[in-house]
Amino acid sequence: MKIVYFMTPAYGHVLPVLPIIRELTKRGHEVICYATPQFKDYIGSCGCHYREYDEEFHNLKIDEITGDLYRLMETLITLNEKQYDNYIDVVRSESPDLLMYDSMLSFAKNIAYKLNIKSVCTAATIGFNLPVCMFSNIATSSVPLVLKNGKGMRRLIKQDKKFRKDRGLAKFKLIDLYMNTADCTIVMTPYKLQPMAWTFPKSVHFVGTTIKEQIEILHGGEYGDYDCYISMGSVFGKNVNEMRDFLEFPEMREKKIIISTPETPDWMKGMPNVRAEKWVHNVDLIPNVKLFINVGGVSSVYTAMYYGVRQISIPAQEEERYNAIILKRHKGGFYLKRYEKDKLLKAVKSADKLKPELCQKLIREADGTGTAAELIEGMSVNL
Repeated sequence: MKIVYFMTPAYGHVLPVLPIIRELTKRGHEVICYATPQFKDYIGSCGCHYREYDEEFHNLKIDEITGDLYRLMETLITLNEKQYDNYIDVVRSESPDLLMYDSMLSFAKNIAYKLNIKSVCTAATIGFNLPVCMFSNIATSSVPLVLKNGKGMRRLIKQDKKFRKDRGLAKFKLIDLYMNTADCTIVMTPYKLQPMAWTFPKSVHFVGTTIKEQIEILHGGEYGDYDCYISMGSVFGKNVNEMRDFLEFPEMREKKIIISTPETPDWMKGMPNVRAEKWVHNVDLIPNVKLFINVGGVSSVYTAMYYGVRQISIPAQEEERYNAIILKRHKGGFYLKRYEKDKLLKAVKSADKLKPELCQKLIREADGTGTAAELIEGMSVNL
């Protein structure tokens, strides 16, 4: 089976699917992946063919816009309209048996629809549908968004409706901004961790994570033992001075700490118990830490769950808040709504009360890689 796969070029979207495409090539399928240069070697190591996206994708900073739902909507609608026109003839010439795409890329869904090609959508996060969005923090946060950007949102929806009508495509659905379902949709979250899993159609499959196989593919660092690992992205940047106050608490100065940060402040360089790194290999580091403080990104949360590591999540955006709520619900970590040094210290002191082994069991009992490959192969029956 010949498969063309359009990836969203962001680490949180590409790394979780590497084990799946590797497994497909092992089973004899030809997989062609569209991505950007930073993922070329990863794709090649899985035995797949790499194709480079055009300049539009090179400039896409998906991690920087997901915290602003209006900006995300504007970016994805504009991007997907352009890429539909750019890639429909490319797909025609490739003549694949199956079209795969990341959940954010509606242009690929539209191409599959137009060319009558069977399709598979992959979602590296939890699954989203109307009930999940309505009965969550996403619905609450959408009220001020609509009040602030209602005119712009109406313009974008009208624009996309016209685009689809002119090209004879399926009607616009706002939920497609979160998850573009396909003939088969693969969500890399275990069924037992997925909110309102029963509300999804049978074509949506909650297969679980691919972390076991990611460890084999992504291994690249050696780390000693640490009391605490902090990876907080923009939360750290916005609270850099308060973070200094947190690290200078006597209880924290006694701990061996490693921090992932793009830039190391001068004051941090003078802390003998703190190691700062621009880049860390999570699959290698996390099993060596006692406590992981993060923003609630799904890859970080699930990797720590897999290893049974206690967590404290301080989300910066809506999807991360949902992950943190799930983590709290299953007693694997604490959820702090915002960064406050005193509350964070209190959570650190209480971390022994957490029961990460419960989450570990849920993560490890699902074979995401094998199940996903079986589902994708099953698509060939109807070809």
